[in-house]
Amino acid sequence: MKINIVGAGPAGLYFAILMKKIDPAHDITIVERDGPNDTFGWGIVFSDKTFAFLKDSDEASYLDITAAAERWDNVDVVHRDHKISVRGNEFLGIARLTFLNILHKHCRNLGVDLRFHTNVTTPDRIAELADCDLLVGGDGANSLVRQTYSGFFCPSVDVRRNKYIWLGTRQLFHGLTMIFREAEAGLFIAHAYKFDKTTSTFIVECPPETWLKAGFDRVSEDETCAYLAEVFKSHLGGHPLLSNNFVRWLNFPLVKNKRWFHKNIVLLGDALHTAHFSIGSGTKLALEDAIALAGCFAPPLPPPVRMGGAGGGRVEAALPEFERVRKPVVEKFQDAALNSLTWLEDVQEHLQLEPVPFTYRLMTRSRRISYNRIKWGDPEFVAKYDAWRAQQPSAGPIPAEFLDLFQKKTFAHLATLMADGTPHVTSVYVDYDGQHILINSARGRQKDINMEKRRHVAIEIPDPDNPNRFLAVRGQVVEVTEQGADEHLDRLAQRYLNRDKYPDSMRFPGEVRCIYKILPKHVTVWDPFGR
Repeated sequence: MKINIVGAGPAGLYFAILMKKIDPAHDITIVERDGPNDTFGWGIVFSDKTFAFLKDSDEASYLDITAAAERWDNVDVVHRDHKISVRGNEFLGIARLTFLNILHKHCRNLGVDLRFHTNVTTPDRIAELADCDLLVGGDGANSLVRQTYSGFFCPSVDVRRNKYIWLGTRQLFHGLTMIFREAEAGLFIAHAYKFDKTTSTFIVECPPETWLKAGFDRVSEDETCAYLAEVFKSHLGGHPLLSNNFVRWLNFPLVKNKRWFHKNIVLLGDALHTAHFSIGSGTKLALEDAIALAGCFAPPLPPPVRMGGAGGGRVEAALPEFERVRKPVVEKFQDAALNSLTWLEDVQEHLQLEPVPFTYRLMTRSRRISYNRIKWGDPEFVAKYDAWRAQQPSAGPIPAEFLDLFQKKTFAHLATLMADGTPHVTSVYVDYDGQHILINSARGRQKDINMEKRRHVAIEIPDPDNPNRFLAVRGQVVEVTEQGADEHLDRLAQRYLNRDKYPDSMRFPGEVRCIYKILPKHVTVWDPFGR
């Protein structure tokens, strides 16, 4: 096949390597605006699990990457100038430029045509590049490929609230470190980790109010670095903050696309989707995109519907398969990343916590990491958290290690009784107020009628991330109230729909909402694997 790739980022480079491994006869060209030694940012970070995927996909590049990477297994959280470490989190950091140069080398060794300093700036040029068997848009969050065919990809870009800037420092942070600092201008959050023997990435984010009060809209690059170095002075060991000729405050764009391909054109990496840097998944998702797409071209292929061109049939079979197998995985990660960035945007409500419970909340912010997962990795930290929790007022009848189910997009199964005694089961949003299970429903629905007349119910609350983990409750509806029900539904919409308000289009005309408070009488938990 003739394959053109726009953008020499991780997704495009790694896809080219894998496709050359599948068939060395593939004619692959990558065009890139910048030079081979130009890059935005400093270091990048991966989980150990991601590196296992790289080993399985291409061991040669994996060995070069791991040889240049730094490893650690701790997350360090600094709150109120007190550092809490949580172990059991395997990570690897590597300089972004080193990583890209390794991929450059392996692409060249396999015969990929790398064309640097080749700026593609017009839709007409994109159309010319699409005259091939497969065009890959790996040209970043501001993708011209995506813009050119936006009517087909149907993209959405949600520009988030906090400002952030990507810097470096010679101070080594021997773990994935998050520092929360209150300064005169307001709150600053640093994300730091080493990526080689001498240097660390140092990303700073802050609310827009802090950014304006600090005057970053009117100061120079050097003044910006100096200001932030003073804010984090006690953590930098006397080292300055460094720029690599790119000091720019940004707002994170949350990119999604309804469709992932159009004819022989497909998007990869940040052009297709973004994930907030606070969970370190942007480059991870890009590489896993490349692995998944290349896997859809590896034999045996799904039966194709033939179209013109030497590789047309293969492309037409592979691209829908790529979207089918990959899109649910990416959406799950984007949900987790959105939970993380939203938690950080609203972190002020958690800052009153002591360092240990604050760290626990931070570790579970994405709603993908549970109490038992943390306990498995670092029982010493969980013992500290349990000791703190034991000193707090009772959390009610629900075990604390299962409270995360009420922070996730958990669809519970509510069983009520019909008039003839037979069960009626329905899927519901679920919430908890510390004493009662809360169900929000509308007057006149079957479960509403049942709960009004026959108050004994049962509800199963499964973990959406682990079907082997669930909470089962039998109890009684002790209160039905319309007061605050609409506001409660809007709060549920933030968790379940990622919207600030429950859409009017999802409600019936004249609909009256109610909150049903279920007092648990019997609580059963199930988590056989404890992860």
